[in-house]
Amino acid sequence: MTPPGTGTAHPPLPACVMQRCDAHDVSRFMLDRLDTAVWVFDIDAGQVVWANASALNIWAADTLDELRARQMKPGMSPAVARRLAQYQTDFIERDASFSEMWTLYPRGVPRPLRVRFSGIRLSDGRMAMLCEGLDETGQLPEAIRSADALLHTQLMISLHDLDGRTLYCNPAARASFEGSDDLASRFVHADDLRRLLAAIRDAGEISLIAEVYTSKGIRWHELTARSCHDPASGRPSVLVSETDVSELKEAEALAHMRANHDPLTGLPNRLAMPALFERLSRQAERSGARIGVLFIDLDQFKAINDTLGHLQGDAVLMEVSRRLFELRGKDDAVIRLGGDEFLFLATEERTEEGRIEALAGRILERLALPVQAERRKLMVTPSVGIARYPDHGADVQILMRRADLAMYEAKAAGRNQACTYDDGMRNRREDEVALLADLREGLRRGQIVAYYQPRVAPGDGRIVSAEALARWVHPEQGIVAPDVFIPLAEKAGLIAQVGACMMEQAIRQQSLWAKAGFSISVSVNVSVRQLCEADFAGMVQRLLAFYDADPTMLELELTETLLLESNPTVHDNLDQVRALGIRIAIDDFGTGYSNLARLNDMAVDCIKIDRSLISGLPRNEEIVRLVIAMCKFMQVTIVAEGIENQCAADWARANGCHELQGYLYSRPVPVAELEIMLERDRLAAYRRPMPETVD
Repeated sequence: MTPPGTGTAHPPLPACVMQRCDAHDVSRFMLDRLDTAVWVFDIDAGQVVWANASALNIWAADTLDELRARQMKPGMSPAVARRLAQYQTDFIERDASFSEMWTLYPRGVPRPLRVRFSGIRLSDGRMAMLCEGLDETGQLPEAIRSADALLHTQLMISLHDLDGRTLYCNPAARASFEGSDDLASRFVHADDLRRLLAAIRDAGEISLIAEVYTSKGIRWHELTARSCHDPASGRPSVLVSETDVSELKEAEALAHMRANHDPLTGLPNRLAMPALFERLSRQAERSGARIGVLFIDLDQFKAINDTLGHLQGDAVLMEVSRRLFELRGKDDAVIRLGGDEFLFLATEERTEEGRIEALAGRILERLALPVQAERRKLMVTPSVGIARYPDHGADVQILMRRADLAMYEAKAAGRNQACTYDDGMRNRREDEVALLADLREGLRRGQIVAYYQPRVAPGDGRIVSAEALARWVHPEQGIVAPDVFIPLAEKAGLIAQVGACMMEQAIRQQSLWAKAGFSISVSVNVSVRQLCEADFAGMVQRLLAFYDADPTMLELELTETLLLESNPTVHDNLDQVRALGIRIAIDDFGTGYSNLARLNDMAVDCIKIDRSLISGLPRNEEIVRLVIAMCKFMQVTIVAEGIENQCAADWARANGCHELQGYLYSRPVPVAELEIMLERDRLAAYRRPMPETVD
């Protein structure tokens, strides 16, 4: 088109614009000769209704009529449409104006502009947009792209002054927080805002997950806030970027609920018990109450399963659960520990002396269940053991063990009765003390040995890694299972010694396998107690050097609870072992709260999906798929634990798990047995036909 000022016919201004121009004594002649491109855009219709000569040039239009005929709505992105609707609202409500970087695409060619937008009424009263554009073609591509990305991104970005007043929102933030003019009005919980502002003041930045009010209702957002300066005024301000993580939080809550509740009865399970007891014990401390820990076991329940089958047995358990639930007071809890064992936590206030014993009597009465078999009636009765907090201990595990001892006393006394723990029930404790003495001697004599459970590739079943698991080779009792001696070691403060013993064996064995030509990594479990030792990372480094082992072939398995550890020694140790090249794995993932920010900070290499989630397939496959999707997003190795049948293996392989582990492939075995498997894999690789080549 002919450049402005060379004698072209000037497009007439619409009446609405002429009215505005007359009011400000601006002639059409002057508008048309401005270097600044000026046009009027009908937001509702998605059309330019008037443009000066410079604007025609910007839009690559030969005439105003041709430009008016262009329908811009069909090709408009949702982000741009939302932004223009926001402009229109602000023009009407606040007589606002905006200056932003935009990129237009006349005839498909990008034209970056710095555009000032303001409102202008059309002759029919509708609010349109007056646009004044300066060509920004000379801008660096990075600046142009960043401005365009800020417009289209779904990440919500906003700028606020130190009093919380909103200075700027990108389109995504405006859409989410429409009507919110300050930061404080977003937060559901005032403590979250106070924490954010305190962190900005003290540290300059913070990341947190909080509930916020949005146009879609209350949502969970992951926020990152940092101190900065307002580029317009130069004053200190706060830049906030946030993303909606509500679906992930809901999935976590569902996974947590499923992990902490018994699928058959719906009661809280063993995993939920510590938190329930902690809540009740805090209340009891404030009021001076006592808590009865009632351990309930059903007498002759095995006969129900053996005689009538497990379906009938499950029906009995559900009925027992219902009756126990009905006996609860407002400060009580009922837990299914597993099988036919239940735990009743009963609060006895100072004014309720004798409530625990009375409740035990009601349990005996209510749980006497006659069950009709084919030829006779079976009677299911409970045996109840009672321990009290704080009389018999302050730790729930100790109280439960003592209630368990009392329950066995009730069974020994003839069943269908309740017994309260007393200090005369010492036999089991004496056995424990003897076993602890043996454990100390066993550690000294090298009786704690590593068994190895392989992790295999899902395609060909080839062993790619092995997990070192502690076994106690007792000189008299034979193999002592870890669920017997590990809790004992933890209680006696020996778990760090057990862990160090396992670490040395795992590193030595990996080095030996590497020298024998077996290229497999070794993983070893690490406890919180170990990571709390200042020299943990140094100990690992010395072992690697002594055995000439490759640190990249060593993996440390941590539990999810370690993600919440605030101990700086733990964090330092993890940073140091990561620096050595050692891989970090999260074990039993999906059974606790996942701090995603901490996962990213730790640069986790591997996530092992807990066996409880895998065993629940296909019933809970949506949850497992969500966990796998999150792992893929984090680009970590995904290991499915608890693979016990081919169906589970096929599902895990089909859904993208990188490694499989479970009894389908092997139980934990001694070194010699695993080496036989490794040799088998090596022979299979030799026999595998070579791929054909084309000359």
